[in-house]
Amino acid sequence: MNSTFRARSLAVCVLVLMISSCAFAPWPKEGVPGDTPEERIANADAARRAKPEDMPTRRDVHVTHERAVYELLQEADRALREGRIAEAEAFFARVLFADPANARALTGQHAITSERKHADRVESARNLLNEGNLDAAQAMLRTVLLETPSHGGALELQGEIRRKREFVRNEPPRLKSPFDKPVSLELRDANIKMVFEALSRTTGINFILDKDIKQDAKATVFVSNARIEDAIEMVLATNGLQKKALSETTALVFPNTLQKLKDYQDLMIRSFFLTNASAKHVSALLKTMLKSKDVHIDERLNMLVIRDTPEVIRIAEKLVAANDMADPEVMLEIDVLEISRNRLQELGITWPTTLTSTAGLTLSAITANMASAPLEFLTINQNAQATFRKVISDINILANPRVRVRNNEKARVQVGDKVPLITTNVAGTTGTSSESVQYIDVGLKLEVEPRIALDNHVHIKVGLEVSSLGVPTVLTNGSRVFQIGTRNANTLLRLKDGETQVLAGLISDDERRNANRVPGLGDLPVLGRLFSNQEDKKNKTEIVLAITPRVINNIRRPESELSEYWSGTELSINDRPQIVVPGVGGSGTGRNSSQRPSLPIEQPLPQEVIQDQPQTPTTPSPAVSPPADSSSPAGGGQPQPPDPFRSPANIP
Repeated sequence: MNSTFRARSLAVCVLVLMISSCAFAPWPKEGVPGDTPEERIANADAARRAKPEDMPTRRDVHVTHERAVYELLQEADRALREGRIAEAEAFFARVLFADPANARALTGQHAITSERKHADRVESARNLLNEGNLDAAQAMLRTVLLETPSHGGALELQGEIRRKREFVRNEPPRLKSPFDKPVSLELRDANIKMVFEALSRTTGINFILDKDIKQDAKATVFVSNARIEDAIEMVLATNGLQKKALSETTALVFPNTLQKLKDYQDLMIRSFFLTNASAKHVSALLKTMLKSKDVHIDERLNMLVIRDTPEVIRIAEKLVAANDMADPEVMLEIDVLEISRNRLQELGITWPTTLTSTAGLTLSAITANMASAPLEFLTINQNAQATFRKVISDINILANPRVRVRNNEKARVQVGDKVPLITTNVAGTTGTSSESVQYIDVGLKLEVEPRIALDNHVHIKVGLEVSSLGVPTVLTNGSRVFQIGTRNANTLLRLKDGETQVLAGLISDDERRNANRVPGLGDLPVLGRLFSNQEDKKNKTEIVLAITPRVINNIRRPESELSEYWSGTELSINDRPQIVVPGVGGSGTGRNSSQRPSLPIEQPLPQEVIQDQPQTPTTPSPAVSPPADSSSPAGGGQPQPPDPFRSPANIP
């Protein structure tokens, strides 16, 4: 017996040791060993070369490659978000070493290259801004924003430029006089050719006259201490002429006619890649506001291309920037509570209500049994049932959805069942029947449509319907129809961000009373309860709706320069107004640069070329006043202003 006990004890100890060893044995480590993603990839490739036909090994190779590449891409994205460009580039290079065709890594490297290029341009623009050259700085930033509209550094610097001047312009080549001083001109009935000759001698700008300019045209202009550009614009505007800047010191002058504008006016092509706005909507806007005809839309890319003058393109950029904004969104926190209170009370005694006969209840059977045994052929059920029951139940059914909705979009929440309704159709001629199934939605239906205002108020159109399935009714053909009870509420709310509104009072109150009584005895005032069974049932249901809007992304109010800006005249689109030049006598005519081009085009040479060289006129010249500052450069290779001319008699 002792030997048997020892054997059993030894077996138990061995079993415990085996279980313990299994319990503390480490689980096999998943994946391929290695400290870095590259090491794991190398180890996986080595294992595959050792067992090229082993399916688990091949699977591990693919999984290891994917996990390693994903890990490196995650680190690269994290470095980009934190601004560690060099580390991100190194991570992308490691990804491409493992997977040379990885699209995310190639895109990331391209983004880093573009970011560095854009950073250099932004820095150059900042230097230009510090030097006071706002136009050149804006032009440099524009090249960055065309490629990356959301570039933070470019947008910040653009804001600084906007704060330093009222309007943002991307100027084409402009005339720049060597004499950067105010000028004074007195021209009385002078030939237009002589006028430009005097302007050339005064400003140092070369004017090329189109051959179709009328040679006998006269001009009278009185300008005192005006800017050179304004003085030139005055002469052009008062004589129906237009200019095209070919360089800083050369301008082409031509008649301001539709045909000449088509011949000399430069056009630009601008592609707008829209993020939020519809290309069709923006195209219609540009055609309406700017009268642009050459507008093409690409619905696949949600892009539109416009070809027009530089001034129209600049205004189109502002229109697109003001309209291509993300729709605001709101998170609606909805609490729907259905409170159901049920009260049931049943008290009384249920007495038997039937008689049975062993021989049947026919007339012949009753007559025969009455003759033989008058009281034995009838049997009364002697089982009476006493009922004492009271049921109280409170049911709270809560729906708590969170719905994120875009502005002016509908959201629908439905909680409930689809009840099948079978309908039998019988053909009148053949008598064949067919069945069809329709599903009825029963439960909670909630529809909301928000409209978000700029002041973070939310206008919500709410539609609530709560339906319940009633008692079915069976028709003669076997079909069933249901009685459906509904409670509806439709309203329009205006709530602030975070404000909660509770809608209550949708109450359904049902009270029923049933009584089973013994005729005569059950109607007694007090003792009648001993001969009756009474059931009182009350059901009361209330629907409570609580809704809280929380604005997520509201429309950011556009800056002033995108909300209000100049757009030119009815016939001429321009992003700057016609200003009255100070010091102009007579009817002061404004400046109109709506047709200012950005690049020269190839045209036949005009007939007249007027350069800023000293010439002795053969006919009296108009009176020309020199710059007000007497410290202008003299001698050397610098161009000199002409001597003062106060009257035609003073002309040499």
